[in-house]
Amino acid sequence: MIGIEQAAHALGLSERQVYRRVSAVRSVLSDHIRKGENNRLLLDGSAVEILRAVEDYRKAGYSVSQSIERIRDSISGNEGENTGKPEESSSPITDSLTRALIAEKDERIRELRERVEFLEARIERLEPLALPRPRRGFLTLFKRRSD
Repeated sequence: MIGIEQAAHALGLSERQVYRRVSAVRSVLSDHIRKGENNRLLLDGSAVEILRAVEDYRKAGYSVSQSIERIRDSISGNEGENTGKPEESSSPITDSLTRALIAEKDERIRELRERVEFLEARIERLEPLALPRPRRGFLTLFKRRSD
């Protein structure tokens, strides 16, 4: 069993964020939470996994309350058809916008590749001019010449 501090570190969240998520999901986590010394909350591995799933849903575009609702549904067995990702609409407007964005991205990538090739060629051309000419070594100044 780990404390809120260790759970926060494991989840990459602040202690306050973990505590608020635990408070919101307390009904689901009731079997996985214990009180330790000084009424410290202790979580077992299952509680951390449930909190990690909540955070994954949140990163996928759901609010924390929607994430918690999905976790409750999946635990109770009422899992929906579309899990893990927000619902996507397949309207013609969305499809055309997606195609336009992809075309714009491809054009930008082509422009950037041309720019990189140009700059690499310029570096190859200017690099010999930027380097200083070779000098005689410092110690060769003090060598005796055997003439």
